[in-house]
Amino acid sequence: MIEFFDVVIVGAGPAGLSCAELLKDTALSVLVLERKQVVGPKPCAGGVVQSIEPIDLPEQKVRSVFSHQIHIGRQIHRFASQIPVKVVDRSHLGEFQLSRIAHAPNITVGTGSAVKKIEKCRVQTSDKTYTCRFLVGGDGPLSVVRRYLKLPFAYTIGMYYNVAEIAAHISILLDGPSLGAGYIWEFPHQHLTNVGIYYDPARLTTAKAGSLLRAHLKKRGYTVKAESYRAFPIMVDYRGCSFQENIFLAGDAAGLASKLTGEGISYAVISGREVARRILNPAYGMQTLQRLVKKKQKQDRIARMFAKIPPRMLNTAFNLFLKTAGTIYA
Repeated sequence: MIEFFDVVIVGAGPAGLSCAELLKDTALSVLVLERKQVVGPKPCAGGVVQSIEPIDLPEQKVRSVFSHQIHIGRQIHRFASQIPVKVVDRSHLGEFQLSRIAHAPNITVGTGSAVKKIEKCRVQTSDKTYTCRFLVGGDGPLSVVRRYLKLPFAYTIGMYYNVAEIAAHISILLDGPSLGAGYIWEFPHQHLTNVGIYYDPARLTTAKAGSLLRAHLKKRGYTVKAESYRAFPIMVDYRGCSFQENIFLAGDAAGLASKLTGEGISYAVISGREVARRILNPAYGMQTLQRLVKKKQKQDRIARMFAKIPPRMLNTAFNLFLKTAGTIYA
């Protein structure tokens, strides 16, 4: 059974749903395929930092945090930002984004539809085959669309637990000798705190990262929800968003996450919008995406610089970076 849609979007994450939202109520028929049965849930710290374009969020379910602490060895840098980091659960974000396209007559969302095979603009799931004019890969770090395009994959890793205590501020712990260029984070949500570790597997093993995270949790005396443990890859190898004129990648599938911080939600939302704008207007130059990529490339250069610094000198380097660049969110 073969069905035709003008646009097939693989993945109902922030990138795919943002793309679909800009295509709603147009003359284009749009299909969003999501391999999971429920849209939204995904291992993620949930932090959304300031970006080059406003990001719409379910504000009633968002924690806005202005207070920050950055720990470097025994030093603590405390500051308050004028623009908050907004922390949101991915389930709530998915529900919110889905609600914005729920009644669009030209959009169909298919859950429980894992893509098995792609051939040009033919997409095959376990029970159906779809053809399309435009194919969009918003399907995360293990993207089948990226694999079809034969692009390389390169990852950093995040792992975390949720704890019952609710922190008053965001904390970032940097420790060059132990963490390399990675960090331990504490992100307060409305009803819990997400505590995790971000690291480059080329510099730190998963076993060591897990040990460091559990030691931090024990030192802080947190009440850990053992069942909340999650680990997830973050695609950081960006090779472009537009391919073969009618195939696109957005968000994590495109490698649009900061290698320095691991943050990817804002990159996903903005790149999804930019892909939709290009589909609607083939002459559109994706200027906002170009600005976004420049921001990522700047942060990736800083990450590579830190990766070359001997561990004993990383704390000094981070101190210098904070004095000259403000914060790691800059």
